[in-house]
Amino acid sequence: MAALKVVVVGCGGMSNPWIKTLKAEPRVEVAGLVDIRKEAAEEQAKKYELSGAVVGDDCRKVLRKVKPQFVVDVTVPAAHKDVTIAALKSGCHVLGEKPLADSMASARKMLAVAKATGKIYMVSQNRRWIPAVRAIRKAIADGMLGTVSTINADFYLGAHFGGFRAEMEHPLLLDMAIHHFDLMRCMLGEVAPLSVFCHAFNPKGSWYKHEVAASAIYEVERDIVFTYRGSWCAEGHMNSWNADWHIIGEKGSIRWDEGACRTPTARLAIPGTEFILKSEEKPLPLEPGEGNQAGSLTRFLDAIEKNEQPESNCFDNLKSLAMVFGAIKSHEKKARVTIEA
Repeated sequence: MAALKVVVVGCGGMSNPWIKTLKAEPRVEVAGLVDIRKEAAEEQAKKYELSGAVVGDDCRKVLRKVKPQFVVDVTVPAAHKDVTIAALKSGCHVLGEKPLADSMASARKMLAVAKATGKIYMVSQNRRWIPAVRAIRKAIADGMLGTVSTINADFYLGAHFGGFRAEMEHPLLLDMAIHHFDLMRCMLGEVAPLSVFCHAFNPKGSWYKHEVAASAIYEVERDIVFTYRGSWCAEGHMNSWNADWHIIGEKGSIRWDEGACRTPTARLAIPGTEFILKSEEKPLPLEPGEGNQAGSLTRFLDAIEKNEQPESNCFDNLKSLAMVFGAIKSHEKKARVTIEA
């Protein structure tokens, strides 16, 4: 099978891991690089020795010249709609960086084009492929905990980014929480969110202009309650970037905080008559697998070969994005809101 041609759109810092991953994949040929700053695309072509790649600052022109099978969109969120729609209408599949879009309205327009063209549009939620996350997902699906009723995630980091994040509204919810919301849905087998009550705030001593911390309670399918607490302005005790998780079911619970232990652990109740039952600890077995961009790319290419929708396809990922904008809407209304995805 001939290698699939890909055009990478967006040649900023995030393009580095993508280009490295694409070059390492034998099923792919990096045939084009696009950036609104043409010199940025030229620099990446030189850096990664892509002398045969078409370089330009106009996405449509490069797509017409290269005629790739797919596009990797590494642009800023505000550009996702235009890039994705242009690629889909050009007959390309699309693998795009999160978030799907910068608004629900834009996201729905993108999904409509994906449906009309019949092309695959997958959102790269790369934390899904972490072995610990896959182990938790499997344990829950296999019934280790029985029926799950509660899932909690705490995320506390003192992140001194500076730049645009220090000035943007809702930096935590818009730029980071999408990862944790998507992880929750992944762990529980792609449940859909139903409602949310969220309060966002800016802690004392914050170096951010707007609300960089939030507490939210979600109702999701299967009568599950998801509680999220997060802050990018939390010094001292901190979590890993993947948060601290506590998942509770009828038979016991699972804990995972990657910063403390890479292996998630289940603790299952031992039947008895005691006031507080004894329990036994069971580390979850981890299977080797590709994480990060490689995990997304592998599943995307497999889906193209099989002509089927991959995990984290745009139609499903809309539910993760809806959790973000639902939380913001709840904060602004100071009320519980229904989530529509």
